[in-house]
Amino acid sequence: MGERGRAVRQRHCGDNAQMTEWIILPAASLLAGFVDAIVGGGGLILVPALFAVFPSTPPATLFGTNKSASVWGTAAATWRYARRVAVPWTALLPAAAVCALGAWLGAWAVTVLPPDGLRRALPFILTAVLAYTLMRKDLGRHHAPRFAGRAQAMVASAVGGTIGFYDGFFGPGTGSFLVFLFVRVLGYDFLRASASAVVCVKLCKLVIR
Repeated sequence: MGERGRAVRQRHCGDNAQMTEWIILPAASLLAGFVDAIVGGGGLILVPALFAVFPSTPPATLFGTNKSASVWGTAAATWRYARRVAVPWTALLPAAAVCALGAWLGAWAVTVLPPDGLRRALPFILTAVLAYTLMRKDLGRHHAPRFAGRAQAMVASAVGGTIGFYDGFFGPGTGSFLVFLFVRVLGYDFLRASASAVVCVKLCKLVIR
């Protein structure tokens, strides 16, 4: 009787755990996709949920799961932005290509380097970005590119490569960092910066999924 009771309890615990997975992960994915399409950074929602539900799974596996899940939502957002926003393709296409290369290198680096230090520092970095954005209330309101032609493509590629490496190595907040840097460094407004970030992130996801 004792053996049977333990077996029943174990089965119930397994059913409850599976039910929790079915509740938490779809809800986190839905919210992450919504945030990703607007400002990016949906991984900040989905990655903690994955770590909470699967605490014993290797981090590289969970990061890959997060990136695979975001591919479809990012593809839909890219399609809608491309139809409605005048995206600066001459600067964005090289930036997206370098971003993808950086993401590939970052994905390789995560297999040989521990991301624990970056994980601890990320909340402070994002808080600093948020504080700066709130203090600069005019940031991103007007589209006033600081570069043109080849210079714009080179600067955008530098931004894309840096954040692409971060995306492949760690991931959460990639879209938010891209939007912030496109606004702060390149002088884009938030709408064009968001559209540009979504395109870069989409290509990164395809490379490291």
